[in-house]
Amino acid sequence: MRRSPDRRGGGGPPRDWMKTITIAAAVLGLGSAAVWFFRDVRSVVPDFGPDKGSLVVNINTATQEELETIPGIGPARATQIIAGRPYARVEDLERLNGIGPAQVQDMKPFLTTEGPATRDAN
Repeated sequence: MRRSPDRRGGGGPPRDWMKTITIAAAVLGLGSAAVWFFRDVRSVVPDFGPDKGSLVVNINTATQEELETIPGIGPARATQIIAGRPYARVEDLERLNGIGPAQVQDMKPFLTTEGPATRDAN
């Protein structure tokens, strides 16, 4: 008669389940720390913002394609922004579903409510 590797006669949990749980917890902990680190790195880097020559767009007049050049804005978000026009301030984007103060802060260097789309001359 052949014995199973865990000697209990069946396919129960592996003997080293505690090791598996410990490794999973470590991976989750490191992943969470990395997310927090990269999210907060922009407060440490003083020149965080649009690169020289980045497109700065007017959210009241920009085309879908112009809006999609902004980090964090894809096709669905661009459509949502266009449907919500007009905006008196860039911060008014917060009234849209799924856009909060943090997202607006990240996009703000690339957006305006006045004038045509321009290249940032940093």
